[in-house]
Formats: sequence, structure tokens, C-alpha cells
Amino acid sequence: MRSFLAINKRNLGLYFRDYSAVFFSLLSMLIIIMLMVFFMGDINNSSILDAIKMVPGRGGDSDAVLIQQMSFLWVCAGILTINASTVTHAFYSNMIKDRTGNRLNSLLTMPVKKPVFVLGYVSGAWLAGVLMSIITFAVTEVIGVCKGMAVLPFDIHVKLMLLIMLNNFVYSAIMFLLATIIKSQSAWSGIGIILGTLAGFFGGIYFPMGSMSSTMQFVVKCFPFIYGTSLFRKIMLAPLETTLFSGTPKIIRQEVDKAMGMDLFLGNSQLSQYGKVGILVLVGLTFIALSTMYLSISKKKDR
Repeated sequence: MRSFLAINKRNLGLYFRDYSAVFFSLLSMLIIIMLMVFFMGDINNSSILDAIKMVPGRGGDSDAVLIQQMSFLWVCAGILTINASTVTHAFYSNMIKDRTGNRLNSLLTMPVKKPVFVLGYVSGAWLAGVLMSIITFAVTEVIGVCKGMAVLPFDIHVKLMLLIMLNNFVYSAIMFLLATIIKSQSAWSGIGIILGTLAGFFGGIYFPMGSMSSTMQFVVKCFPFIYGTSLFRKIMLAPLETTLFSGTPKIIRQEVDKAMGMDLFLGNSQLSQYGKVGILVLVGLTFIALSTMYLSISKKKDR
């Protein structure tokens, strides 16, 4: 336990002392917020409003406002997923620096079991990611309130906190394995550029699932981004959807949820919320196991 806490404390201290790393790990979030405020505010609005107008007497100003708020939260949910991946990536930059500076060799020769070493790094990245994700969520909710939205209910906040913890666990595990394999700072920076570019796409932020071809939908479902984003959206949009779709045929809400990626399907079977959680947990545990195995079988000259 002492070794675990020591590794954790060291890595968290290195990360939060590097202000540039903290800033750039949040840069994707800041860019998407700016895009959302100035350019993406009306995404999906017209198609949802057209669906609501199919119901006699619906589609007025009050419905339009609810749809605008839904679109805002829809993008915010994607930001939380991207934020988890970019923050944990930035956190492990210090691990790459340790490797290039030959400090990682000393850490790996400590009398610490490999699972403890892995969990020490992963838990540090997890804590940093959770903290930054909470800050991100707070910023987006403040923006939403300023735009006229009501504060989300307490039970929604609790569910989101649990999901933030799960989501960051997954990317902490994934990024650790990549950090154990990548040998240079330039290669790690390249991974960050690719991650920032593709995370928004694979998370279904720039294009909703309904606008993708069946082939692209299959590709997107091969990555964990969409499952976390879908969970966030389903939870965050639930109160607004209950109000918006009150008195409308059930099929309208089902089709909207499917098109916007809140309901995911594997083949013809709809994936439940617990199924999405199970996939994320499995991905996280798998990458921790792979990281432990990789460190155990690595040659001494690579250390």
C-alpha cells in the first residue's frame, strides 16, 4: 500500500505542476465548447423538431427551446468522453519523459509487484481525469444555466459522477498500455494529435449515428468512445426528453434516441445501459491485464 500511494502521489504531483500539460489536456474541451456555442448550437434541431411536428398541436416555441437544450446537452455528453481520453493521455506524458530520461528503469526495478505498479499509475491518471471531468461538467452546466436551462436534478448528478469515474477508469487503463509501448515523446505527441482528431468522430459528437452509413456505425462501435458518450447522453437528456416527448407516440422518441446515438444496437438487439457499462468495465480490466502482462514479459534491456 505504501508503494502504491508513493507512486500515486509522485505522478499526480508531476502532472499538476506542469501547467502546460493541464491546459493542453483541456484544450479539446475548450475548442468543442467554443464550436458548440458559436457553430454547433443548432445541431440536430431541425430533424427533431420535424419529428415533433408530426403530432398535432406540437412543434411550437416551447418545443423548439427544449430541443435546443437537448442539443446542447447532447454535445456536452460527448465532451465528457473526449475529456477523459485527453486528460489521461496528458497525464502519462510524464511516464514517457521518465522513459526517455531513464528514470522509468529505476521505478521498474523497485521491489514492487507489477500489478501494484500498474494500478499506481492507472489510479493517478484516474484521479486526474475525474477531477478534470468534474470541472468540465461544471463549466458546461454553468453555460447551460446561462442559456436558460434548469440545473439537472440531484439524482442525475449522482449517476453522472459514477459514470465519470467509470469512463476515466477505462481511458486510464488504455492510455497506460499505450504509454508502456510508446518509446519516444514525439510518438506520444503524435498519438495525442490522432486521439484529439478521432475521439470526436468515434464518440459521435460531430456526426450523429443516424447520419452515418452502416459500415461507419460498425466501425464506431468497435471503439469505447461511443458507449461512454451514449451513457452520458441517455442520463443527461432524460429529464428533457420526458417533457418533450410527453403526449407523443413512443416510436418518435425511440427513433430520435436511435438516430442521436443514445440507443445503440448490436445487430438487431438493443444494447441496455447495463450492457454499455459492462463493455466499458471489460475494456478497462482487459487493458490493465494486458499492461501487467506486457511489463512482466518485457526484456530488461527495454527497461
